[in-house]
Amino acid sequence: METPISRRIVLGGTVAATVAGASAIPAYAADVQITDSAGTVSLVAVPDGAGVPGYVKVLDGGGVHRLELTTFEYAYGTGETKVVQRTTGITSIRSDSAQQFTITYTAPVGSVVGTFAVGLRKARVRWDVTGVANLRTDSFRFARVVKGTASEDYDPVALWNRDRDPTTGALRGGIPFETTNGVGYSYTWSDNRTFVRVPQSTKGFTNGGYLHAVGTAINSSSGYVESNVVLGVMRPHSAGVIARDGDLGIDLWTDQAFNLWPTGGSKTVNLQVVNASLTSRTVRVDWLVRDWNNTSTTGTVSGTVGARAVWNAYFQVALGGRDVRFVEAVVYDATAPTTEVAFARTNLAVLSAYSYGDGDASMFGMANFAYLERPSSGAVLDLMQLIGMRWVRTAYRNYNNFGASPGPTVDALDAEGFAHNMQLAGELPWDGGGATWADDMVGRAMYSGAQYYECGNELNLTASDRTPAEYVDNVLVPLRAAMTAKGATFKVMHCGLAGFPEQWVADFGDAGGWEHVDVLAYHPGRGNYVADYDPPQPWSNETRWNFLGTLRKAKATAVANNKELWLTEAYAVTRPNRWWSDTHRNAAENVLLQLALAKVYGVRGVTWYTLNDSIQFQPMEADPDDPEYHYGLLNRDLSPKPSLLAFATVARWLDQSTWLGWADLADPQLFGLVFSGPGGKVNILWSRKDGYLLITDPARRIPSSTEYYRTPEPWEDLWPTKTSATLPTPAATTTVRELNCLGMDVATHQASNSQVTVTLDGAPRIFIGLALPLQTTGGTP
Repeated sequence: METPISRRIVLGGTVAATVAGASAIPAYAADVQITDSAGTVSLVAVPDGAGVPGYVKVLDGGGVHRLELTTFEYAYGTGETKVVQRTTGITSIRSDSAQQFTITYTAPVGSVVGTFAVGLRKARVRWDVTGVANLRTDSFRFARVVKGTASEDYDPVALWNRDRDPTTGALRGGIPFETTNGVGYSYTWSDNRTFVRVPQSTKGFTNGGYLHAVGTAINSSSGYVESNVVLGVMRPHSAGVIARDGDLGIDLWTDQAFNLWPTGGSKTVNLQVVNASLTSRTVRVDWLVRDWNNTSTTGTVSGTVGARAVWNAYFQVALGGRDVRFVEAVVYDATAPTTEVAFARTNLAVLSAYSYGDGDASMFGMANFAYLERPSSGAVLDLMQLIGMRWVRTAYRNYNNFGASPGPTVDALDAEGFAHNMQLAGELPWDGGGATWADDMVGRAMYSGAQYYECGNELNLTASDRTPAEYVDNVLVPLRAAMTAKGATFKVMHCGLAGFPEQWVADFGDAGGWEHVDVLAYHPGRGNYVADYDPPQPWSNETRWNFLGTLRKAKATAVANNKELWLTEAYAVTRPNRWWSDTHRNAAENVLLQLALAKVYGVRGVTWYTLNDSIQFQPMEADPDDPEYHYGLLNRDLSPKPSLLAFATVARWLDQSTWLGWADLADPQLFGLVFSGPGGKVNILWSRKDGYLLITDPARRIPSSTEYYRTPEPWEDLWPTKTSATLPTPAATTTVRELNCLGMDVATHQASNSQVTVTLDGAPRIFIGLALPLQTTGGTP
């Protein structure tokens, strides 16, 4: 049995040294060793000796020394004032039992006590800090030394949840979502793996010496943090289930990067069931695969999984030539065959290779750092190129003791043919020091080979107490002076604006701002509206977050001032079960329309926010309540959202294209964009007979929450009104090709008498082989 950590021992303060000679393989006479009853994990407490501070060894079931846990770090202070302290050794070691010992550390301030216990394949550690005024439990760190050659990976423990009423626990019917339940660091050797879990951690605060861990405060001068160490060859998710004292768990994955293949066919989906209990169990896994049209395939696999062990299985999924599939697997205990214990989801997709011809004329890119490094930086860059991204919004080299941008280096981007800009400001010189600040920024941009410099970010929100005139005088004027002095040739964007704040833009022009920049840059935020919504004036606080209306105003302003237009953050957020978000299906539709409309209005560049769900400082974590975790083209597990295929679809069909005009469809509620590409005309058609609002079903809302909305699943068709439209074709045309927003062929229409009849709804579709008349009056709709 596993020994629980005794709260009485932990909170009892400093413990007098009582050393038992229980170590089977002592390095010193005073070493203390504990081993679980099955012999799967051992901890050895090594006291100070020969001028070396004491530490704890972690041994696996074969007696191999895997890790050492050494110094503990803590901090105290208020506000921005923080004093960091570290233990400097071990004062005493107490053997509490054959499976637990307690260490009192040598601490410069207060008391630090560590309690260590072992169980089957797992060790528990709890550090208690007491007697430290204004203790900062968000700043705990502990040092670890990895023995042998092993990789370290940051692996949050994400769990899938059904949408339930928070009061009653009853299912509500929205889409499932992930939550983070602890953060792990995995160490992988050629023959074993160790997983170290803490309740919460920020990757950026972890380094080669210390792991960051957020603890729990007991009062203003005391707190603690617990960590669990799991040993064994298993998936990080499985180790995380064991570490957090879970039940059964399940993980899904494929051996293909991003679950994205270049061709269709039969694909293998791997599954791993973990049993966190101390007895063996027989389990059943039911899997279900749905396609875009809600056609499903099911199957079942069964097996036995040992105590604190894993069971591996797999199943096959057949994919078409351009496809997306939504996969779910549910695990049941054989003793309760109708009670779901755990489930997991992932997506699979097919996207063939493509050679883009636009080159530097391309408008497609990524808005934030290319920081993702899974499965590798090279694979991430390959994916960006595959979907048509040419630009990286911000990339810079180390300069003046300020580190380089995260992710692939500038040299790596250059080698792969990416064009890159720099969005960076630091502390803006609002109250002086503009020359020094500008000299640094200009030097950094030049050294980094930036083609554009975006000077600040969303100042209309983040610096709303500062005027555009202050921005012009204190920031842009010295920036231009430094550029002249250094001979800089990059172009300047003003700060990317949140939405299109008309008053800010007007004040910027009145302050002479346009003479200092080359680009109007803004972020066309969008609420629960389709991308082609231009609300009636005047706009409310909600309706001002629209795409097409702001795009028209931004374009007019850019033309009037002879400036380029960039959308430096465009997005389709899929926060689950919230009113102000897209469904995964609507998101794909809006990706297509937003990018196509950007082409219509002559936008020079659209950088997408962002590549993958989660955020830079908490990568691979999940938070259903924070929209920032849901802007990606990839899911948190790096499988493709439908949005990824939609992005690639528009990038490919509009590659080397020019916009010809809006189609005249003889119906004011039917719309079409006509482009000319290398292969002929490309037509994007849709209907607005169901209106411009996306979140309209009152049955999906509840009175108790203004934000809640039961998000439909991605395979649900959300457009009830289907409109038959007869459209002209060239005389020689016999067939018309129809593709959905994912680039999947959905129909081939036979032409008769130079026309075809198609069905339109609110989802934009691509048609190849039409000869649509263009609107000639009334200007651009």
